[in-house]
Amino acid sequence: MANITPRTNKDGSVSYLIRVYVDEDGNGKQKVKSKTWKPPANMTSQKKIEKELQKTAAIFEEQVKKGLIAFDGNTTFAQYSEEWLRNANIAVKTKERYEDLLKRINQGIGHIRLSKLEARHIRELEKNLGEAGVKQCGYAEDKAFSDLLSKKKLSYAAVSRLSGVAASTVSAVCNGRHISIEKAQQLAGAFNCKTEDLFKLNISSEGLSDKTILHHHRLISCILGAAKKERLIPFNVASEHMDTPKVRRTQADFLDDNEARLFVEKLLNEEDLRIKTALMLLIYTGVRRGELCGLEWRDIDREKNIINILRASQYQRKNGVTTVPTKNGSSERPLKVPQIVIDVLDEYKRFYDNAREEYGSEWTESGRIFVNMDNSPGKPLNPDTINRWLNKFTEKNGLKKIHPHSLRHTFATIQIYSGVSIKTVQARTGHAQASTIYNTYLHQIKSADEAATEAIDNILTPKPKDDRKNAV
Repeated sequence: MANITPRTNKDGSVSYLIRVYVDEDGNGKQKVKSKTWKPPANMTSQKKIEKELQKTAAIFEEQVKKGLIAFDGNTTFAQYSEEWLRNANIAVKTKERYEDLLKRINQGIGHIRLSKLEARHIRELEKNLGEAGVKQCGYAEDKAFSDLLSKKKLSYAAVSRLSGVAASTVSAVCNGRHISIEKAQQLAGAFNCKTEDLFKLNISSEGLSDKTILHHHRLISCILGAAKKERLIPFNVASEHMDTPKVRRTQADFLDDNEARLFVEKLLNEEDLRIKTALMLLIYTGVRRGELCGLEWRDIDREKNIINILRASQYQRKNGVTTVPTKNGSSERPLKVPQIVIDVLDEYKRFYDNAREEYGSEWTESGRIFVNMDNSPGKPLNPDTINRWLNKFTEKNGLKKIHPHSLRHTFATIQIYSGVSIKTVQARTGHAQASTIYNTYLHQIKSADEAATEAIDNILTPKPKDDRKNAV
């Protein structure tokens, strides 16, 4: 039965708050759905008001039970965005990303009614997002955590069961590697300790980037667009009454030719065959991190030196490592690779087969090339592990700190500067549109064009005679 509460407004009129409690997730937790109804000005009969109120409450309760929430202009942005996200037909990873964005968005404008939301509210939110202190980023490292485990004589697996953190992460931090602040908090919580007592926290507070602020704006616009389509609001204030936030164009981060040669030179001497193989594939093929982790042994054609990109791995909060399609239709592609890449793969395959034999029945066969070997051996590797491998490799060798995507940019830049056509670079990198190549690598394209012009000039243009040779 709906709960109805009368409210006296500032002008003396009366409106009614209708609330319905429903167990949406089937876990016994009741959620409240509310709607405000105000009698029309010409409805003066209390009997008619009561009759219409009961009818409105009954319809609203029925809609709530069917999962069809009756929103109106008085619905807050947070209420509408929650329902919109629940019913949105989008990929799991995208939904997780939107959930994260909405945490910040709703802190700023979630309490505002859809009908009252103005451009100034959104501008103020986006200004705040760019200020220092919004983004808490950093990492944690061991201070007293490993000593605690030794004192309690706990294995990594036991700590994993106790905390819900992967045993490989527990092992990583105990062996001097960095972990996320969130994982450190989770581990400390399992022992009822303060995070800073067990871990050294390295935190830097900064504002969000222009690009991330743009993502927030686009999501707000998308949600308001849906509300306009449902005729809850007359216009989309984010797209019709304000400008889209500008993003300063930055040059793609990549290794120059000398840095790339040094990177490969150090890589060929890398003892960890998993790191060696993964990073060799990244710099020699330009594949995305998820595509790399999605590779299976059957995708390698050793006779033709071809690697087929057919799928990707993706980490999802609720589902763990999951197989997903490649980013777009153009991303499924065969890649011809040099013999050196096949040789490294063969070397790694021998290591892989030995590991599978040693683990025996503990091994879970997935067919993937890159798999877990510390915890749940044989299962597909979390793509985030590639970041850790790259950080470990660059730190050990004193190389420039880069992101896995930087190796993709390096691959594309080398191709462009070597005179490979934009269409071919597009096909090899798996971009859906050639315009993406132009926009991302404009500086490199101009440099290559200038070099080509200089080359043709040096070959064809007659050089002025040296008058000094003709002097008597």
